[in-house]
Amino acid sequence: MRSLEDLFACCPGLLEEVKRLPIRWDRERFRFWLQQDYPFVEALYRYQVGLLREAPQPHRAPLVQALMATVEELDWLLAHGADPQAPAHPVREEYVALLGEMEGLAYPYRLVLFYFLNRLFLEAWNAHVAGEGPWQELAEHWSAPEFQAVLFDLEVMALGQVARLDEGLLRAYLGRILEMEKKTWSLLL
Repeated sequence: MRSLEDLFACCPGLLEEVKRLPIRWDRERFRFWLQQDYPFVEALYRYQVGLLREAPQPHRAPLVQALMATVEELDWLLAHGADPQAPAHPVREEYVALLGEMEGLAYPYRLVLFYFLNRLFLEAWNAHVAGEGPWQELAEHWSAPEFQAVLFDLEVMALGQVARLDEGLLRAYLGRILEMEKKTWSLLL
Protein backbone atom coordinates (compact mmCIF):
# COMPACT_ATOMS: atom_id res chain seq x y z
CA MET A 1 0.00 0.00 0.00
CA ARG A 2 1.50 3.31 -1.05
CA SER A 3 -0.80 5.83 0.62
CA LEU A 4 -3.94 6.39 2.63
CA GLU A 5 -5.75 7.17 -0.62
CA ASP A 6 -5.04 3.63 -1.85
CA LEU A 7 -7.33 2.36 0.90
CA PHE A 8 -10.31 4.05 -0.74
CA ALA A 9 -10.10 1.51 -3.55
CA CYS A 10 -12.03 -0.78 -1.18
CA CYS A 11 -15.23 1.15 -1.63
CA PRO A 12 -15.40 2.98 -4.94
CA GLY A 13 -18.01 5.67 -4.87
CA LEU A 14 -19.31 5.04 -1.34
CA LEU A 15 -18.02 8.32 0.03
CA GLU A 16 -19.53 10.12 -2.96
CA GLU A 17 -22.85 8.38 -2.26
CA VAL A 18 -22.73 9.69 1.31
CA LYS A 19 -21.93 13.19 0.10
CA ARG A 20 -24.80 13.11 -2.45
CA LEU A 21 -27.52 12.05 0.00
CA PRO A 22 -30.37 14.58 -0.21
CA ILE A 23 -30.14 15.80 3.39
CA ARG A 24 -32.63 18.51 4.35
CA TRP A 25 -31.57 20.49 7.40
CA ASP A 26 -33.92 22.44 9.59
CA ARG A 27 -34.05 23.13 13.31
CA GLU A 28 -36.01 19.95 14.12
CA ARG A 29 -33.64 17.72 12.15
CA PHE A 30 -30.69 19.43 13.78
CA ARG A 31 -32.13 18.68 17.26
CA PHE A 32 -32.54 15.05 16.23
CA TRP A 33 -28.94 15.01 15.01
CA LEU A 34 -27.72 16.44 18.34
CA GLN A 35 -29.51 13.73 20.28
CA GLN A 36 -28.16 11.01 18.03
CA ASP A 37 -24.63 12.37 17.86
CA TYR A 38 -24.04 12.43 21.61
CA PRO A 39 -23.78 8.63 22.21
CA PHE A 40 -21.43 8.27 19.26
CA VAL A 41 -19.17 11.15 20.33
CA GLU A 42 -19.09 9.75 23.88
CA ALA A 43 -17.99 6.38 22.46
CA LEU A 44 -15.43 8.16 20.29
CA TYR A 45 -14.08 9.84 23.43
CA ARG A 46 -13.56 6.43 25.05
CA TYR A 47 -11.89 5.17 21.85
CA GLN A 48 -9.50 8.13 21.95
CA VAL A 49 -8.65 7.58 25.62
CA GLY A 50 -7.61 4.04 24.68
CA LEU A 51 -5.47 5.37 21.84
CA LEU A 52 -3.79 7.88 24.09
CA ARG A 53 -3.08 5.22 26.70
CA GLU A 54 -1.03 3.22 24.16
CA ALA A 55 0.40 6.07 22.10
CA PRO A 56 4.14 6.38 21.67
CA GLN A 57 5.53 9.68 22.95
CA PRO A 58 5.60 11.46 19.55
CA HIS A 59 1.87 10.76 19.07
CA ARG A 60 0.69 11.97 22.45
CA ALA A 61 0.44 15.73 21.91
CA PRO A 62 -1.67 15.48 18.72
CA LEU A 63 -3.89 12.84 20.32
CA VAL A 64 -4.38 15.04 23.39
CA GLN A 65 -5.43 17.89 21.07
CA ALA A 66 -7.87 15.56 19.30
CA LEU A 67 -9.23 14.40 22.66
CA MET A 68 -9.71 18.02 23.76
CA ALA A 69 -11.64 18.72 20.55
CA THR A 70 -13.90 15.77 21.38
CA VAL A 71 -14.41 16.99 24.95
CA GLU A 72 -15.31 20.43 23.57
CA GLU A 73 -17.77 18.81 21.17
CA LEU A 74 -19.41 16.84 23.99
CA ASP A 75 -19.71 20.05 26.02
CA TRP A 76 -21.17 21.85 23.02
CA LEU A 77 -23.70 19.08 22.43
CA LEU A 78 -24.80 19.21 26.07
CA ALA A 79 -25.05 23.02 26.00
CA HIS A 80 -27.31 22.74 22.95
CA GLY A 81 -29.76 20.26 24.36
CA ALA A 82 -28.28 16.80 23.88
CA ASP A 83 -29.47 14.43 26.61
CA PRO A 84 -26.94 11.74 27.57
CA GLN A 85 -29.82 9.60 28.90
CA ALA A 86 -31.86 9.75 25.68
CA PRO A 87 -32.18 6.48 23.81
CA ALA A 88 -29.88 6.07 20.84
CA HIS A 89 -31.25 5.12 17.45
CA PRO A 90 -30.29 1.54 16.45
CA VAL A 91 -28.05 2.91 13.69
CA ARG A 92 -26.10 4.94 16.23
CA GLU A 93 -25.90 1.90 18.52
CA GLU A 94 -24.50 -0.09 15.61
CA TYR A 95 -21.84 2.56 14.98
CA VAL A 96 -20.94 2.65 18.70
CA ALA A 97 -20.61 -1.15 18.60
CA LEU A 98 -18.25 -0.86 15.62
CA LEU A 99 -16.07 1.56 17.62
CA GLY A 100 -16.06 -0.94 20.48
CA GLU A 101 -15.00 -3.70 18.12
CA MET A 102 -12.23 -1.54 16.68
CA GLU A 103 -10.91 -0.92 20.20
CA GLY A 104 -9.74 -4.54 20.14
CA LEU A 105 -7.35 -3.87 17.26
CA ALA A 106 -3.68 -3.05 17.72
CA TYR A 107 -2.77 0.61 18.20
CA PRO A 108 -1.52 1.28 14.65
CA TYR A 109 -4.82 0.07 13.14
CA ARG A 110 -6.88 2.11 15.61
CA LEU A 111 -4.84 5.22 14.84
CA VAL A 112 -5.29 4.90 11.08
CA LEU A 113 -9.00 4.20 11.50
CA PHE A 114 -9.35 7.18 13.87
CA TYR A 115 -7.88 9.40 11.18
CA PHE A 116 -10.40 8.03 8.68
CA LEU A 117 -13.31 8.44 11.11
CA ASN A 118 -12.50 12.14 11.37
CA ARG A 119 -11.75 12.68 7.72
CA LEU A 120 -14.82 10.88 6.40
CA PHE A 121 -17.17 12.60 8.81
CA LEU A 122 -15.76 16.03 7.95
CA GLU A 123 -16.03 15.37 4.22
CA ALA A 124 -19.68 14.39 4.65
CA TRP A 125 -20.33 17.31 7.02
CA ASN A 126 -18.85 19.80 4.57
CA ALA A 127 -20.97 18.35 1.77
CA HIS A 128 -24.20 18.60 3.79
CA VAL A 129 -23.92 21.60 6.06
CA ALA A 130 -23.82 25.07 4.62
CA GLY A 131 -25.26 28.46 5.34
CA GLU A 132 -26.68 29.99 8.46
CA GLY A 133 -28.34 27.90 11.13
CA PRO A 134 -27.96 26.45 14.61
CA TRP A 135 -25.11 24.30 13.32
CA GLN A 136 -22.94 27.31 12.40
CA GLU A 137 -20.97 27.32 15.66
CA LEU A 138 -20.13 23.63 15.33
CA ALA A 139 -19.18 24.09 11.67
CA GLU A 140 -16.83 26.90 12.68
CA HIS A 141 -15.30 24.65 15.37
CA TRP A 142 -14.49 21.94 12.82
CA SER A 143 -13.20 24.35 10.19
CA ALA A 144 -11.02 26.29 12.66
CA PRO A 145 -7.30 26.25 11.89
CA GLU A 146 -6.60 24.52 15.21
CA PHE A 147 -8.83 21.57 14.37
CA GLN A 148 -7.51 21.41 10.81
CA ALA A 149 -4.00 21.22 12.31
CA VAL A 150 -5.10 18.28 14.47
CA LEU A 151 -6.49 16.51 11.39
CA PHE A 152 -3.22 17.16 9.55
CA ASP A 153 -1.23 15.69 12.45
CA LEU A 154 -3.49 12.63 12.50
CA GLU A 155 -2.93 12.16 8.78
CA VAL A 156 0.87 12.37 9.19
CA MET A 157 0.78 9.86 12.04
CA ALA A 158 -1.50 7.53 10.07
CA LEU A 159 0.82 7.74 7.06
CA GLY A 160 3.65 6.60 9.31
CA GLN A 161 1.71 3.46 10.24
CA VAL A 162 -0.21 2.40 7.16
CA ALA A 163 2.59 0.81 5.10
CA ARG A 164 3.20 -2.00 7.57
CA LEU A 165 -0.44 -2.86 8.25
CA ASP A 166 -2.65 -5.52 6.70
CA GLU A 167 -4.32 -3.73 3.80
CA GLY A 168 -7.21 -6.17 3.69
CA LEU A 169 -8.08 -5.60 7.34
CA LEU A 170 -7.88 -1.81 6.96
CA ARG A 171 -10.04 -1.86 3.85
CA ALA A 172 -12.63 -4.06 5.54
CA TYR A 173 -12.95 -1.64 8.45
CA LEU A 174 -12.88 1.39 6.19
CA GLY A 175 -15.75 -0.11 4.21
CA ARG A 176 -17.70 -0.68 7.41
CA ILE A 177 -17.03 2.88 8.59
CA LEU A 178 -18.25 4.24 5.26
CA GLU A 179 -21.37 2.08 5.47
CA MET A 180 -22.05 3.41 8.96
CA GLU A 181 -21.55 6.99 7.78
CA LYS A 182 -24.08 6.35 5.02
CA LYS A 183 -26.58 4.84 7.46
CA THR A 184 -26.03 7.68 9.92
CA TRP A 185 -26.48 10.47 7.38
CA SER A 186 -29.48 8.60 5.92
CA LEU A 187 -31.28 9.16 9.23
CA LEU A 188 -31.69 12.76 8.05
CA LEU A 189 -33.40 11.98 4.74
